[in-house]
Amino acid sequence: MPFDNPPATDANVGYRSFDDPSPPIVDDLVFRLHCANRHSTNLSILKYYDFQGFLVTGQHSGTHWIKWMLSHAVAHRHGVQPPRYFNNASSNDLIGHPKHKRIHPDLPRIASTHSIPPFALDWAWLRALRRPPPYALVVRDVRDVMVSNYEKWRTEYGVPFSRYVAGDPRGKAYICDAWWYVRFLNRWGEVARRYPKETLVLRYEDFRRDPLENLRRLSSHFRLDLTDADLLAGIAVGSKDYMMACQDPAVAEKPVRPDGAQGARFSRADLKTLGGILDRNLKHDFGYGYFERPRGYQIPGVARQATEVQGPDRRRSLSEGVVTG
Repeated sequence: MPFDNPPATDANVGYRSFDDPSPPIVDDLVFRLHCANRHSTNLSILKYYDFQGFLVTGQHSGTHWIKWMLSHAVAHRHGVQPPRYFNNASSNDLIGHPKHKRIHPDLPRIASTHSIPPFALDWAWLRALRRPPPYALVVRDVRDVMVSNYEKWRTEYGVPFSRYVAGDPRGKAYICDAWWYVRFLNRWGEVARRYPKETLVLRYEDFRRDPLENLRRLSSHFRLDLTDADLLAGIAVGSKDYMMACQDPAVAEKPVRPDGAQGARFSRADLKTLGGILDRNLKHDFGYGYFERPRGYQIPGVARQATEVQGPDRRRSLSEGVVTG
């Protein structure tokens, strides 16, 4: 689809023309080669074993919010100071990237990451040699992930939303696009399918509906021994208004979008493009109604997510039309 004088980032230049996009077969081949390389060579998550739990979230799937609430619950349980801000280094005091230094050595050690696991995490013989920590995975509807990511990085990307929806199967032009999320879901879906007891899977949408129940499940999976009073202390600081007041003024990035903020919207053509990418490449849909029939890993005991929702921004199927902002 042509655009009038579209801006281009350095990462986009030399890959494809805006007026002459690559055919799907080329994109899919590039994507498969990229996956084979990254999933065979990026072994970083295998370096970290000495943890009581690993919180793995898809990008734009409630990472700051869930980590903030759980950090406050842990602080309440152990009588320590909770993080002051959720968007600077102090947010990692209790739950952070595995490479961060431990502030409280006697407290449960919990890591937070967006990592996509290598093939090696599937291998039973490797797990028999050294048992990995329990993983808790949080996923979200890919359409909402893409709107959120595009709005956050719109200026840096410098491309129209429709161009962003087509994405970059090489994984270079965007921090997170449909191709990145397909990689994330495919790999973690396979890990969850093979090792369901060790891998708790939660949906962001379910977290929004019932944060207490989902924090309970998270606490139980990580063996944190948190009471409902502890968890409610975390939930008490989890509102958007409260969190907006806890953004470090010295940090330019503001992760919390105010309620009612308008975002990009999918056109019918955009949804057709996204639907094609998912249909050809997504192996595990986690119960989201992207397809007529369930595909791959389904979260146990959780109803399949409908493709339509009520409200002013009524969601339609990928082949029909607009998605919420």
